[in-house]
Amino acid sequence: MKKVFIFIILFVSYIISSNPNPFDFFLYEKKFNFGKLYYDTGVMTPSLYAKSAVVGEIAKGRIFISKNEKEILPIASITKLLTALTILNGKQDLDELLEITDQDMDTVKNSTSHIPTGTLLTRSELLNLALMSSENRCALCLARNYKGGYYFFSRDINRIAQSIGANDSYFVDPCGLAPLNVSTALDLFEIGRRAYSEDLIRDFTTRDDLLFESKGKKFKRYFGNTNDIVVRKDWIVKMSKTGYTLEAGRCLILAFEIKGVDYLLVLLGENSVGQRDKDAETIKKWIEDVVTAQK
Repeated sequence: MKKVFIFIILFVSYIISSNPNPFDFFLYEKKFNFGKLYYDTGVMTPSLYAKSAVVGEIAKGRIFISKNEKEILPIASITKLLTALTILNGKQDLDELLEITDQDMDTVKNSTSHIPTGTLLTRSELLNLALMSSENRCALCLARNYKGGYYFFSRDINRIAQSIGANDSYFVDPCGLAPLNVSTALDLFEIGRRAYSEDLIRDFTTRDDLLFESKGKKFKRYFGNTNDIVVRKDWIVKMSKTGYTLEAGRCLILAFEIKGVDYLLVLLGENSVGQRDKDAETIKKWIEDVVTAQK
């Protein structure tokens, strides 16, 4: 009996040592109690340029605009919303200093960055830059320094997507650079609602024109938001994330308020920033003219 007990102890110790976070999936926290999604598309909806789209109320889950919402598409840097959820769920120290290294350079698209290797920033600052300015090196650094490393980050980002109910989504990197990072507008509406429930994500995605300075002051630069709508006076933006790769086109998730109600739009596969922003304006005006008139 004693030998069996010792064997069990050694086996459990081995499992824990080989897998730093074996129970994290079961500890994933859902912090919102929004209503289940339902369609209410009885009114004629506007024509959109987007290849795929979903628009609805965040709290109620009421969807009143949908277009090819279940089509699986690459989503580019929209991925960083789920990256942020994974990092926050990991409960690592946001004030810990992390270094950008050669391992954080983009080898998929060979994109450039304003942040040189050797830069020291806190985990919170890296998350801010990844969400606000879509800095790929920051997202890669966050994933590399995730507890258990990049492998466990890749595992957990997909487990969190599944726990949210985004069953047609799949992620292979934290940036969205790989065309294999895919989702649907419907899945992203649910991911967007989950991201909206995090105060830090809402804050970081709606900031603009901030000065970042590394420890030792070897790096200092102002960064802006990738979405100009965030600073427009005729919008009340609650959360934002853009995305772009050649395969994904221009993509956008945007949470915004109209007459005290928070709405969320998802636009995928836009041909240009101009078309993307025009779709957003069309949706906003349609809600103001049609949806609010029904209340």
